Amino acid sequence: MPAEHRAAALRLRAPQPRPTPPPGAPPEGATFTFDRRAPITVAVRLNGVPLTLVVDTGAERTVLSPAVMERAGFGGQPGRPIRIVGATGEAAAKLVTVPLLDVAGARIGPVAVIVHELPPAGRAERVDGLLGRDVLDAFTLTVDTASGRATLMLR
Repeated sequence: MPAEHRAAALRLRAPQPRPTPPPGAPPEGATFTFDRRAPITVAVRLNGVPLTLVVDTGAERTVLSPAVMERAGFGGQPGRPIRIVGATGEAAAKLVTVPLLDVAGARIGPVAVIVHELPPAGRAERVDGLLGRDVLDAFTLTVDTASGRATLMLR
């Protein structure tokens, strides 16, 4: 950073360093089952709070509902107003950086997530958001529709 900008810079929380696995250790990852008639969901933690996110390979960014941000202690966190465009049209949202997401045994972060109300999921299981490519790009996603199993493996 150029010296003339350092005084005005805001120091952000740095992500936790990832522990180095011992030599020969299997790569981190998680295998989970899914219903072939419904979107694939994955368990994620934000600030220790368990969440259920839909795996959305078409979403550029991860999306979390305002209620989730509140539950995880990030309700009052400032963000940048943005416009989002999806299959149902345009909407106003907020871009907020969270320090870490725990996904499939890995800690990913910091992550700039979109905070936006989600439409009702139409399913019994509560959905807290969408896991987008910003996080998914850190993993190899393997989907076996015949067995109803998916694996997220850290790259």
